[in-house]
Amino acid sequence: MQPFSLLIKPAGSDCNLDCKYCFYKNRAPQIGYGRQRMDDKILEKFTRDYLQLGFALSAFAWQGGEPTLMGLDFYKRAVELQAKYRQRQQRIENALQTNAILIDEEWGRFLHDNNFLVGISIDGPKELTTELTTQAAAASRR
Repeated sequence: MQPFSLLIKPAGSDCNLDCKYCFYKNRAPQIGYGRQRMDDKILEKFTRDYLQLGFALSAFAWQGGEPTLMGLDFYKRAVELQAKYRQRQQRIENALQTNAILIDEEWGRFLHDNNFLVGISIDGPKELTTELTTQAAAASRR
């Protein structure tokens, strides 16, 4: 059976930045108003149901808005539920796409210890993001 990946937005379109170019800007009529958070019942149900499909590789891709707004305890619970419901010989992977503003040492340790693939979005004024992207590209060639 082929690997399968879920794209999960546990905080919906909520973000701790207010970028003018954001995809979610002015989309409240389509996506709803107010604070959006996945509750524990939904987290457990979708984790259980997804892992019971029995894919050899089951990947959880956490995005947003800003997924770290859920708090570290949410992701600790997600990893616990993955361990609880994973089937024998089933590999689980997690990825987190974040602006990294809330990432501190405790987050870093958790992400490392649980083998999360982390992508960091570089947000801000075009002049700054262009420079940072150029520097990152140059560093990756070294």
